[in-house]
Amino acid sequence: MLERKSVQDKKFIYGQFFTPIDICNSIVAQIDFQDYLVIEPSFGTGNFIKALKKIKNKKIGIELDNELFSASLCDENTELYNMDFYDFMPKTNKKLLFIGNPPFRTPAYSLTTHKHCINKLTKEYDVLGCREEAVFFILHTIDIFRRNNTTGEIHYIIPTSLLKNNSKYFDRFKKFLKEQCFFKNIISIQGSEFDNVTQDLVYLSLIVKPESTQETSLFALANQEQTTVIIDGKVCNLNEYLCLENNEVIPFQKIFKKTFLGSVPCESLLMSVQGESIHQFKNRLCKIISNNNIDIETLYKLLQYNNKFHLKIFDEPFESELVQKKLQVILSYVKNIQLKPDIISEFENLNNYKPIQVRDGTRFYFRCAKLKKNKNFVYELNPNPCKSFYFTGNPSHSSTDYFGYCEYDCNRNVSPGANRTVPIDGIEDNLTENFKKWWKKNTSEPLSNVFEYLIYISRTQWYKDMKKNNKRFYFAIPKKFIPLELRKI
Repeated sequence: MLERKSVQDKKFIYGQFFTPIDICNSIVAQIDFQDYLVIEPSFGTGNFIKALKKIKNKKIGIELDNELFSASLCDENTELYNMDFYDFMPKTNKKLLFIGNPPFRTPAYSLTTHKHCINKLTKEYDVLGCREEAVFFILHTIDIFRRNNTTGEIHYIIPTSLLKNNSKYFDRFKKFLKEQCFFKNIISIQGSEFDNVTQDLVYLSLIVKPESTQETSLFALANQEQTTVIIDGKVCNLNEYLCLENNEVIPFQKIFKKTFLGSVPCESLLMSVQGESIHQFKNRLCKIISNNNIDIETLYKLLQYNNKFHLKIFDEPFESELVQKKLQVILSYVKNIQLKPDIISEFENLNNYKPIQVRDGTRFYFRCAKLKKNKNFVYELNPNPCKSFYFTGNPSHSSTDYFGYCEYDCNRNVSPGANRTVPIDGIEDNLTENFKKWWKKNTSEPLSNVFEYLIYISRTQWYKDMKKNNKRFYFAIPKKFIPLELRKI
């Protein structure tokens, strides 16, 4: 997710970060459009459409936001549609070229509007676990090629972190890209060139591999293992750039059997409002869950404490489209919770309301093991908070201090989804067998020292360098063990 400098608004909800016209012109000038059908799947203010005006190819532009959509950009070669890209599936035998700046947002807005479509895409292409909108956009883009049994090119601006993220889910996404495409070119773009963007971006140019021999000139790509790519004019090792070749680290997934994330996105319902006491929060939440006939207007009133909300989106007027959509989502959470047998007794139990540390002090969070499995929201927060080691669950260049020890699994942000936590008590039982073997092979220290070792690594220059070089580096430790005597220097 790109980091915002301002409060949550419609652009943030939709993941809108518009491309300056000079960047659009520069990208268009580098492309050989041949006889492609050109598609811009999220044209926003229309800068790519404007940059494509001189291109004689037939062009299709798509834009979800009806306030941005402008039919005035149409011409004899350009068709524009005010619709959601996930509802777009052309039928054509032409070669395709996609160009644009897909929306960037985590969690993806489409998870609330097109969850069935997203689930189908991620399962079909085995790219599970990612929640980034740009990833889903790319999946749907590839799906359009495959449904039409055609080839072509993709020219997208995306966050660098999508290609440098070393989590297992993004590793699968990057391997998917290598399976489906040939990396033609990668060019770095400073995020500062975009309004309200602080994360670096890349212009990614891909050739979509054919699925058959119909394209003899491209067929070799389908069976070719690509090893190099041109990055900013230099030939580089592709796997190294994608962080797919790093045998020098042990990622957190291979250290711990289980880590806990926050509930995403139901914190809007299950977290107290600033200044609200634990008893006030419990009473308010019980009123919501016990009301089997609750409607949008009643829910809106009950989400408030002293005329304040937990979520900033509710700073918008009640009648606004964004507020209404968010209320519908939260109402679906409520209805889902109400289906649980005897669930109201859990909400009446004060012991299920636990403190959680946020930037403006202590809030309270409802935790209950009965809510762990739900159809329409994720609830993974540890129901039994305890002394924990925590590290960032959504790393960026600014999250170097998101490591440490806390009396209970906490988070410095308002949304508890930002950190992963690992209980310290009994940490030996939460270590993978392979990690235990590595530990015993390298030291006679007891496994109880693992916590101290992890904290030490998180403060080393090695970790800072890995984070800097990889842009978005999920917690890992060097495979080369650092002895206790060196750690004390």
